[in-house]
Amino acid sequence: MSFIKDTFDSITGKSAAKDASKAQQQATESGMEEQRRQFDALQALMQPYVKSGTGALQGQNDLLGLNGFDKQQTAIGNIENSPFFKSQYQQAENALLQNASATGGLRGGNMQEALADNRSNMLYNNVQSQLAGLSGAAANGQSAAAGLGGQGLTFGQNMAQGYDAIGQAKAGYDMYKSNLYSGLLNKGIQAGTAAMGGGFGGGF
Repeated sequence: MSFIKDTFDSITGKSAAKDASKAQQQATESGMEEQRRQFDALQALMQPYVKSGTGALQGQNDLLGLNGFDKQQTAIGNIENSPFFKSQYQQAENALLQNASATGGLRGGNMQEALADNRSNMLYNNVQSQLAGLSGAAANGQSAAAGLGGQGLTFGQNMAQGYDAIGQAKAGYDMYKSNLYSGLLNKGIQAGTAAMGGGFGGGF
């Protein structure tokens, strides 16, 4: 029975149509899987930039006071207490003291004012520098997120096209079977009609 069916499918082209449909589906699925793999790899590659940009935006908003006074105060305090600022200020203070010592103004009130102003100016400049750095990092993160979003949209469109191609391959094979069986049925009816017509004609 299986031999007869296989022979029938081969003669009518049903086997070839089925194989072609299956090959098309497999090729489409392989292409979709590769696109999924590439998108996953891109996500992993871009994730550090997106994460860094998100953190930078948070830090930027803290310094600007957009997240509340407490967070702004903490952010500025972190800059003021950082090793970099302390080292920078210590060097500037030493330079001022040496200059004052050389000119005999070490104990004057102007010296204390100069030290205070120097610290204030240095802190302001460090805050501005930090904001600029955070702004650049946030912009890079935004670009990475936008690029990833664009790739995600393309990926989604490609997946939709892939599923559509698989559906068309299946539908094409089903349509072929329908037309095949319909054609065979019609030929069977025509053959039966002809045979019946011939039989009646012979009887007269």
